[in-house]
Amino acid sequence: MLGWISALISGFISISAFESNKAKLAVVFNTLCLGLLSLMLLLSIIGNQQDDWSVAPLWVLAGLVVSVVADIYRIQQKQAKACFSAFLVVQLFYSKAFWIQLTGPMIWWLPALLIAASIVAFFLLLPQIDTLIFPVTIMGMMLLQMTWASGEVWITTPTHASLLGFIGSLSFIVSTIILAIHDYRQPLRYGKTLIGGSYLLAQALIVASVVI
Repeated sequence: MLGWISALISGFISISAFESNKAKLAVVFNTLCLGLLSLMLLLSIIGNQQDDWSVAPLWVLAGLVVSVVADIYRIQQKQAKACFSAFLVVQLFYSKAFWIQLTGPMIWWLPALLIAASIVAFFLLLPQIDTLIFPVTIMGMMLLQMTWASGEVWITTPTHASLLGFIGSLSFIVSTIILAIHDYRQPLRYGKTLIGGSYLLAQALIVASVVI
């Protein structure tokens, strides 16, 4: 519990510093927040080696490590292409963590529902992101399949942990949409707070899904 509280406080300070344009402070506490999540995950992996051990936490841990690098670029607003690529790798690692938990036949109505919702959202947001169609499409496809995987895990194994993973994937989508509008189209009130809050919430929920 102490680790979660420390991660929450670190995340809050990071978001506040980011909103106040204190990039260095935001980087330090964002890294601390992700570092604490990584530490809790690592301790969980070590503790479960003699139990029902799974490689899914290792993929989440790898995603957290890459997230640290991606966030440094994002907060300092440097190396946009490298930042974008790093976030794709993060989502790929998290997706792998969900996909390897699946057994049995696919549930095809879920991706159909997600694709339909994505198409509607895409056309609703098109006036806001018209200059970012290609990167938004690539990121959207990656987020879509990650959400599909986490949703299938929840449906086939309806536990609190799998639900947290699904909500975490949805939070990633919310954070990405807000970031695209705020950074590249029209600044939103409390935009940085909403971006950072939903993003760190997504990270924490996905970690929790393989820890609890």
